[in-house]
Amino acid sequence: MFTELAEIKPTDKVLDPCCGTGGFLIAAMHRMLTQAKEEDKENIRRNNLHGIELRDDMFSIATTNMILRGDGKSNLICADFLKQKSEDMYKKGFTVGLMNPPYSQGKTKSTAHLTELKFICHLLDCVGDGARCVVIVPQSTMVGKTKEDKIDKQYILDNHTLEGVITLNTDTFYGVGTNPVIAVFTAHQPHPKDKLVKFVDFKDDGYEVFAHVGLMPTDRAAERKKYLLDCWFQGKTAPNSFIVRSTIEADDEWLHSFYYFNEEIPSEEDFEKTMADYLTFEFNMITHGRGYLFEEKEVANG
Repeated sequence: MFTELAEIKPTDKVLDPCCGTGGFLIAAMHRMLTQAKEEDKENIRRNNLHGIELRDDMFSIATTNMILRGDGKSNLICADFLKQKSEDMYKKGFTVGLMNPPYSQGKTKSTAHLTELKFICHLLDCVGDGARCVVIVPQSTMVGKTKEDKIDKQYILDNHTLEGVITLNTDTFYGVGTNPVIAVFTAHQPHPKDKLVKFVDFKDDGYEVFAHVGLMPTDRAAERKKYLLDCWFQGKTAPNSFIVRSTIEADDEWLHSFYYFNEEIPSEEDFEKTMADYLTFEFNMITHGRGYLFEEKEVANG
């Protein structure tokens, strides 16, 4: 899905600055090679796939993965992405950025420079003009709770463009307990005030958790992804419960749940359920000695 949201082409130069074991780069390479002419494939392998990984063990696995799939290893480096100068990286002309940054590192003042938003800002600064960037981060990143987070979100709007945010299945990182979203940006194009940003609720993605196996695709997975991409790129009509298009501010929570307003008229069943819930609540209060909450009070005249 990352490679499709980034619309990766054989001519693209892809950067994954937190490449881990190389999954995004391999997916990008596969898409590029599938589309490329035979005479262009060697150039893609040798020059168009770039990765940075801080951990030695992950770097070794990524290098091995790329070797097994046909070179690309020469453009992987073991280094700290945040210590790379954005001016130097920018000159390399990356047209696509794909990133799954480390989570929950910026919890204290001493580690405030390690938040997911800091990684996003740095990635956007490092890629070329008009580059497409796709990142997967916790929902809290798009909320931006702290003063520093709001400054970073404003920085993004002042210098780059947010295209949209997709709220994912809560079991995407099954067993970890992180509720992730995918955010899509265009680099070095200040965000227009009147731009309608896409916010998607994609929790129903056709994947389910199966006992002793984990998260697996069902027969609906391919259809659900196609529906998402049709809405994203072609403006396919969809209910607000799935996709909302809205202008944004830095103080907003960049999530579907923030912009979504349920415009559906409640059904008779909804009314009956609400009444049943209320009566259950009232009965519970009365049986616990708090029936006075429901007694009518006389209003004094004059």
